[in-house]
Amino acid sequence: MTVRLYHSDPYASGFSATVVSTEGEWVALDRTAFYPGGGGQEADRGTLNGLAVTELKQSSGTVLHRVPGHSFAPGQEVEGKVDWDRRYELMKGHTGEHLLFSRLHELCPEMELVKIAIGPERKSVMVKGPLDWEMVLEAQRMALDAIEGDLPVTVSSVPKDDPSLADARIKMERIHGDEVRVVSIGDIDRAACAGVHISSVGELGMLLVTKFTSARPAADFEVEFEVGRAAKLTALQLSSAALRSAEALGARVQDLERALGNALREREMQAQQLRGYEEKALNELIPSRVGGVDLYSGLFGAMDKRTLLDAAARLTAEHGACVLGSAGERFMLVIACSPDVDVDCSALVNEALAPEGGKGGGKRHFATGGRRPRSGRRTSWCGPS
Repeated sequence: MTVRLYHSDPYASGFSATVVSTEGEWVALDRTAFYPGGGGQEADRGTLNGLAVTELKQSSGTVLHRVPGHSFAPGQEVEGKVDWDRRYELMKGHTGEHLLFSRLHELCPEMELVKIAIGPERKSVMVKGPLDWEMVLEAQRMALDAIEGDLPVTVSSVPKDDPSLADARIKMERIHGDEVRVVSIGDIDRAACAGVHISSVGELGMLLVTKFTSARPAADFEVEFEVGRAAKLTALQLSSAALRSAEALGARVQDLERALGNALREREMQAQQLRGYEEKALNELIPSRVGGVDLYSGLFGAMDKRTLLDAAARLTAEHGACVLGSAGERFMLVIACSPDVDVDCSALVNEALAPEGGKGGGKRHFATGGRRPRSGRRTSWCGPS
């Protein structure tokens, strides 16, 4: 059984220990300050006698340290050093998760915590329950109040049958033993947790939600967030982006959402008008007479696939052929002919697209293909002469 120094002093980054056993690259110590990970928080990294600890795991109450290239022997004294910058970032992230979810839960008591992920670069929480940007904004305001109030973070061991656990966030089926380790933030949150935390939420400095998206089927939503200096720098970047966007739209930043909505609606109206013009042009194509066959050809700006295919089928219903293209986000080419025209449309599609890195497929008398536009290049195509 390993003595876990990170529980008694999560701020300890250096320690002395005795090697208990080794098995290959894995080393067991009598005591350790290395947190092996758990509850969504990634494991620590660091060194033992200057050798890198690259992985940690637990086995029957023992913390095992992976130390490639070691020559440790049982009974040997070693010096451990935890990567403090990483550890502190994980501590802040874990406490930040407790604070953020508790504020979301305060706003929506039926909200359920599904999963958390706390790493140095990315931090998120998955939840089940209703959520929108207004709730996310209010939860951040409430979290900021707690941070500015520098609420203490305390840890206590509570008997499993203690009635006070009724108001704690806890899943009893995950508790092994008679005691529950409870992490509290002031008097606003209590949750069962075996992780390492900072001593007060004031150490967070700031908490900022950077994204929230659907997480189905695992959960309803995933909320990504940052803490500390990273949160402040991201807030500056987002502020700059909002100010520049407002300037580009000729609006005040306070009116950015409304201005963007107006711009999107105007864009959709213009797109609908363009589709109308192009569909009219498609329906009014005048064929060229080639080898006794009516050949219809045309290139359109952003014709949808279904419309193009339907037109190709209609234009080649009788003695005729067509070559139609759509130069939207993905360039599309349709070559088709009536069954009485001796042309291999599938071969022609691939021959036309191959030089541009595209490909196609289909039948002898009806084939389609395409390619995505390359960066910095415009799709070009000319009908037959």
